[in-house]
Amino acid sequence: MKFQLFFIKLQNKNLIMKKTFFIFSGIIICCTFQTINAQQIDRIQRGQRGYTPPPKVSYETYIELKDPYEETNIILAKCIKAFDLDAFEKEILKNILIKNFESQNAILNDKKNRREDRKKKTLDLDKNFYNELSSILSVEEIEEYKVMDFEETKEEKKQKKKNRRKNRKTL
Repeated sequence: MKFQLFFIKLQNKNLIMKKTFFIFSGIIICCTFQTINAQQIDRIQRGQRGYTPPPKVSYETYIELKDPYEETNIILAKCIKAFDLDAFEKEILKNILIKNFESQNAILNDKKNRREDRKKKTLDLDKNFYNELSSILSVEEIEEYKVMDFEETKEEKKQKKKNRRKNRKTL
């Protein structure tokens, strides 16, 4: 009788030991797979040299529409300085520029146009624009216009701010 009770207790202990063994072995296996996955085998790790994060792909096209009058004022000021335009030529150039920017905005604003169509239309628009410019400017001046940089520099922005402040004080 005592032997049977001892044997039953031993079986219960063995059963408990087997369960704990399987639980611990399962935990160890899970941990090893987790560390293997964390190693990122066959991939460059973040701390290593040459790490480049994967590119963020944006499928939406971002098209920036320009204010025709603001852009015209920027370009017109630089063209007057560069080409010594008189008042009549200045007004003609201003109208041509406004018309060009409004046409560009119309092309870019149309959602039905694909990228290739927009590119083709803007190239045609540029050709027409340079043809209209040829009525005012010579061929050399048109080539110079194509090369000109119309972006405002920091110094120009600072100068504009100073002029605005002076105008406010005088008023």
